[in-house]
Amino acid sequence: MSTLSVNDIAQFFYADQRINVTVKFRLKEQVYLEIQTPVTGLRLPPPQTPIFLQWQWYATHWQQQGIVERVDLGPSPMIVAAMQDQPQAVENRRTRRYHLHIPMLIPQGPLKWRKITTETEDVSVDGLRCQVPMAFTEGTTVDFILELPTRTIKMNGTVLRCRESGQPRLFDMALRLNPVMGRDYQLFRAYLDSQP
Repeated sequence: MSTLSVNDIAQFFYADQRINVTVKFRLKEQVYLEIQTPVTGLRLPPPQTPIFLQWQWYATHWQQQGIVERVDLGPSPMIVAAMQDQPQAVENRRTRRYHLHIPMLIPQGPLKWRKITTETEDVSVDGLRCQVPMAFTEGTTVDFILELPTRTIKMNGTVLRCRESGQPRLFDMALRLNPVMGRDYQLFRAYLDSQP
């Protein structure tokens, strides 16, 4: 679990505005938030208004409710808030990994007749991981075919890493997907969004 600490950067929304803040001081149940968003023309929450502070710790987004106790518009505009409950992890659709084993074909050779058959270990909207019987050079583009339950789609991605897996003649490969592929990429995204 991540808790807000001094110098952490967070944000909250009020009156359809995003307000960026930095934690300047922290007591057990109280935080002093320095407002980073320019205050000119900014609508700030009055005392006793609930706010939901949001921040990111590594790949996880966190959220915690607070109640505004006071707003100080001095040289360093500050909001003092009493924190409620515990921080909650919020799913980040961008980094969520789905542990799906999707059949995958990687065409090889000058005419692309030979195909490497494998399956994904996990996938996200940004990339996937799989095991392959040969090493691919990092940074190269790889075309591949994913066999989704409803249809087959053609995609490509850039090899982020390809390292020995510890098993003979198997390499762990991570690919970053190329989202410029149009319709097939959109079908892939829709398939992931349909997963629980």
